[in-house]
Amino acid sequence: MQDGQAQPCDLLVTNAYVLTADPKRTKHPSGAVAIKGRDIVAVGAEREVMGRYRASRTIDAKGGLVHPGLIDVHYHVTQHMIGKMIEEVSFEGADPTAWIAKQYTGMNNALGPEEEWANGALASLDMLKNGVTAFVDPGTIYSQDAVADAVTAVGTRSSFADPWIIDSSDPAFTSIRGVVPTFEHGAKALGGQLWRNKDPNARIKGHVAIYGCGANSLRMIKYAKELAEKNGCAFNMHQSQSTDDAEADDRTLGKHPLVRYEEEGLLSRACVFVHMNVLRDDEIEPIVRSGISVVWSPTNSWYYGTRMRAPNRIPKLFKRGVNVALGLDVSKAASWGDQAHMAYLIARDQGEHLSPDDLLHMQSANAARAMGWETWLGSIEVGKRADLVIRSNDRPETWPRHNRERQHLLLARGKSVDTVIVDGEIVIKDGRHVRLDEGALYARCDKAAKNLRERAGVA
Repeated sequence: MQDGQAQPCDLLVTNAYVLTADPKRTKHPSGAVAIKGRDIVAVGAEREVMGRYRASRTIDAKGGLVHPGLIDVHYHVTQHMIGKMIEEVSFEGADPTAWIAKQYTGMNNALGPEEEWANGALASLDMLKNGVTAFVDPGTIYSQDAVADAVTAVGTRSSFADPWIIDSSDPAFTSIRGVVPTFEHGAKALGGQLWRNKDPNARIKGHVAIYGCGANSLRMIKYAKELAEKNGCAFNMHQSQSTDDAEADDRTLGKHPLVRYEEEGLLSRACVFVHMNVLRDDEIEPIVRSGISVVWSPTNSWYYGTRMRAPNRIPKLFKRGVNVALGLDVSKAASWGDQAHMAYLIARDQGEHLSPDDLLHMQSANAARAMGWETWLGSIEVGKRADLVIRSNDRPETWPRHNRERQHLLLARGKSVDTVIVDGEIVIKDGRHVRLDEGALYARCDKAAKNLRERAGVA
């Protein structure tokens, strides 16, 4: 096609090493991507794409890696600053209950709309600068409108759920503000965020979530799963995070939890179970058969020492074809760029291997599949939304240019993120937000964090 016959588009990304994360894991070492409005209209060899499209704006990737926007499938966004502000202590075998009550539960219970806005905005900016364009709230936001405003202002995507759906009378849960530990309350509250799915172009969606990890009855799990299936969305809960959690479920259920869930018909493709650090031999096949998604938080696993008490089965599950995605949980001792790196190391420590391309897939195509978004997000394919990350080769970690996937995704990690596009809109350029006053945002967040600590009685 001659240049005069080229079709118009809004943006061309050229001179790019494109990792599409499509089902064939197609790569275009000398590639280009054409974007029109919100959508990808072409991806392929640079010469072919540039011969078909003429853009009003072109970005030269300068040979850098281009991949889909990453999706974090489990992040407690309104605890973002809490995770950063917790007091660093060594328990040396002491009971941490009082510390948790003051540091975590205390600050969580002191959250107000302004503090939740600040958490949402700061976390969203942090994500974008690490190439994360979407995240999933596991059901711990009190002020959804405030957080929605923050997420919209920064320009990320998200999916919200109703907060703190718990029907256990355990004091560890009932001490959390807003918890009403009855099935009736949970059933009435569930689905309150699903109205967000009516607009196909909305960046904030809704799903169904309960807390899990021993906080919910089989009756509540069944109700939530069926509600999600009825509404065509994901059903999310924490599961088997630690040895203590798993053993508590064993006692309550009379069997290992995933075995009992399969017997009760509680496992399906709609299920998104988070953590799954402690799995026993008889739980593996129910997971493989069911089609559930598993969201692994490698840094969380390491932080709490789960690895030392039980081998992590998730790398093997991934090799068996289970849909595994990643989630940071809370930014206590790591950030988004660290997730894939830690997953890689844990797998190697256990004699497994996850390639950089595997890890990218977990954070893009697999993450979109977990949330039921795979038809419009998660890969660089024609017809999907234009959520792209362009990485710069102008970093020492990316030289020599021999293995770009490994160098960017495992070594440079978040440091090589240069440009981020969400819905066809450039939101990060040269590592800075294109329209936010970052200094003003940080000042607002500092003030909110100070107020939060004062209300919680934390120095």
